[in-house]
Amino acid sequence: MNPIPWRYRTLFGDNKARQTTTFIRRSLLLMMGLLTLVFACVVIALLVISRHIDLQSDRQDAALLAKALENRQEIIRSHLSDSAFWGEAWNHLHENVDTRWAYDRDNLGGSLYRDFGYEGLFVLDPQGQTRYSVINGKLSDQSLSDWLGSPPPVMATREDAPTSRLFAFGGQPAIFASAPITPGSNLVADADGPRSTLIFIERLNDAKLRQLGSEYAIHQTHVLPGNSAHASNQLTLPGITPPLVLSWQQSQPGRQLVIWVLPLLLLLGGTTVMMAIWLLRNALQKARMVDENSFLLAQSRLALAASERRFRDVAEATTDWIWELDEALRFTYLSERFPNLTGYSITSWIGRPVTDFLHDEAQQLHHWLTHPGERSHRRLLHCSYLSAQGSKRYCHIVIKPVITADGVVAWRGTATDVTLEVEAQARVQYLSSHDELTGLPNRTRMREFLEGKLRAQPTLENPLAMITLDLDKFKPVNDLFGHQTGDAVLHEVSQRLRSCLQEADLVTRQGGDEFILIIAEHATPSRLEAICQRLRDEIGKPVDIAGNEIFIGASMGIATAPRDAQDAGELLRLSDIALYQAKNAGRNRWVFYNPEMAEQIVQRREMEKSLRDAIKHGQFQLLWQPRYNMKTNSIVAAEALIRWQHPQLGLVMPDQFIPLAEETGLIVDISTWVLNTACHEAQQWPTPLAISVNISAVEFHTNGLAERVASALQSSGLSASRLEIEVTENAALWNPDASLQLMQSLKAQGVRLLVDDFGTGYSSLSYLRKFPFDGIKLDRSFITGLPDTDNASLIAENIIGLGKAFSLSVTAEGVETSAQFDRLRSLRCDEVQGYLIGKPMPPQRLLALLQADTPPEYSWQFQS
Repeated sequence: MNPIPWRYRTLFGDNKARQTTTFIRRSLLLMMGLLTLVFACVVIALLVISRHIDLQSDRQDAALLAKALENRQEIIRSHLSDSAFWGEAWNHLHENVDTRWAYDRDNLGGSLYRDFGYEGLFVLDPQGQTRYSVINGKLSDQSLSDWLGSPPPVMATREDAPTSRLFAFGGQPAIFASAPITPGSNLVADADGPRSTLIFIERLNDAKLRQLGSEYAIHQTHVLPGNSAHASNQLTLPGITPPLVLSWQQSQPGRQLVIWVLPLLLLLGGTTVMMAIWLLRNALQKARMVDENSFLLAQSRLALAASERRFRDVAEATTDWIWELDEALRFTYLSERFPNLTGYSITSWIGRPVTDFLHDEAQQLHHWLTHPGERSHRRLLHCSYLSAQGSKRYCHIVIKPVITADGVVAWRGTATDVTLEVEAQARVQYLSSHDELTGLPNRTRMREFLEGKLRAQPTLENPLAMITLDLDKFKPVNDLFGHQTGDAVLHEVSQRLRSCLQEADLVTRQGGDEFILIIAEHATPSRLEAICQRLRDEIGKPVDIAGNEIFIGASMGIATAPRDAQDAGELLRLSDIALYQAKNAGRNRWVFYNPEMAEQIVQRREMEKSLRDAIKHGQFQLLWQPRYNMKTNSIVAAEALIRWQHPQLGLVMPDQFIPLAEETGLIVDISTWVLNTACHEAQQWPTPLAISVNISAVEFHTNGLAERVASALQSSGLSASRLEIEVTENAALWNPDASLQLMQSLKAQGVRLLVDDFGTGYSSLSYLRKFPFDGIKLDRSFITGLPDTDNASLIAENIIGLGKAFSLSVTAEGVETSAQFDRLRSLRCDEVQGYLIGKPMPPQRLLALLQADTPPEYSWQFQS
């Protein structure tokens, strides 16, 4: 405290002056104590309130996170409902497991993982056994329990709607959703019977949890370790054992309140103290008050200068450019960001009207600024202007009216460059109706165009045509040269298709290697013939990609309106039928739709239905054709051959239904029946003959073949050494690595492998060296010319020698004469098979042949 001035001591006396000084000092100390107490109470209250706010925020975040998890379950239940209450799913996943429909066609396959992140998709039969599984978007034979590592949670019953729940999976939360598969709106006879269950599983890893939380502004959501201490920012997931606890980054609004308010309180307290001191000592220290006021004024000026500098720094650092206009709407100020974004110098636009800069919106902008009304912030979106380089750019304008010192209305605002956003929106709009790879219109644009043309009512004199075009021999292009080359070929094909049509016509890409062409006017048969001829000629020309000449073809199906249909969807369906006929007729051609094609499709569907009934009702039977060993002069094996005893058509041979079974995916069920039946029958025979079962090339590349073989052997008790699997040469060449792995798995069980119809495919010496075959079966086409044709004898001798060079047993198929038999014996062929030895026969006749009391070397001559 400054000493009392001498003039006060003189005027009032020293004691009086000291009393005044003491009184002022005591008053000052008392006021400071009261202010300190009040300030301390306020600070304590602030801390208590901030803590309460933080706790309330954590509880709100926990409720939002729980809601987010519930929403996630609701979404997966919705997807599950769409898939489970579907007649097609009933047909293809309950009655029979059709992996081609479910996985290959992506009806219930990898897209659920790619689009929605469902790591597990399972179909369980009514007994709870896994019939179909897709794990991480890949078809799998792993069961639900094996994948989970524990029994699954409680699943939906027959009466349940789709249900879901949370459970622990690998230390992370996961959603388990299940629903019974129903026939939907289809009328199914056994709809009231036991149903299969469709299950979706989504693992909520840290990335998904973070995304889930971020939708509700909750950041860094994660699972806490088991030994973590309890905190307010934690949510224990209900119904999970062991319990899982989620945590997240606290927003701490109370702490932010303290950060902002406490400095203000300190400032307020300091200011109050200063004011108290100033007021209490004003009478004694007038001069000091002036000095203090001068000091505060200087500090204010410095603060103002610092504030102005801060504003300038922010204005120049922001991505927006800031401007000011006078009453005549002329630029008076432009920030340093203006030239960076527009390419213009600041001086070139100072003093010029803003309407010259935003020329396209000049009239709207002038009316907008000068219109009398509310004086508040205004926004103008997507204003366009030309940059100094001449390119069109876009910006958002925000304007605020201000009153100058002269009382004149001026304007201040910012401009945000949104050129990239506008261009991205235009790009999205374009991609919504066009194919990204070729630039052609897509299915959506095609349907809009077609429906518009059909509304114009095409006539028989001026018809409209739809050509569905599919590229031939395109898949080998991707397999041999890669998808990048395949994309280049598709782009070149799209250009050629455009060149063949007129402006009024439309070329669209439907996906893959399929295109649709719409001939909008004068689609007469003669003109369509000329167009298709030109299309085939153009596509047939070689495509030169990186020095490789690629040749492809095209099959086309044609449907016209109004002759065939007037509806867009029906026209597309009929052209697809015609395309199917073109492919079946030999490809690289075009076919006009006619009603008989639909009848053929119906017949094919009837045959498919009959084939499914045959599988269901056991209409198949096995015949056995013996195989004769020339060294032991005895029958040592028999080949299982399937026949279909059709209720109306009688006995149907395999070549009449096996191709259809391969197309529809029923080949797996048929082959499983053959394996099981052959193993069970052979196990009952008194003579331990080896048996051979044919596996088609299509089935050879389906999942689970090794497992089905193992199951057949285990259920029948047949020794694996007695089972032989016959595959054609080309079956193993399609995917050599996967084929080798499958063969090694079969060999590990003890099963023998034979090459069927050897010599008719694309095999080579490396083929026999790479794959672990035990024997080869010489195709009957090489036996027909024996022994009269020298060429046939030479080929047979070389193939037999080749087999022996690789230590493989050699069996000659199609032996029908004694002369062929004797010639093969002279060539040291190991075994023979054919009508001379025995036709395909029931197992009882085979056993009778084995038990016939005849010399071994003539036993084959006495079979009936």
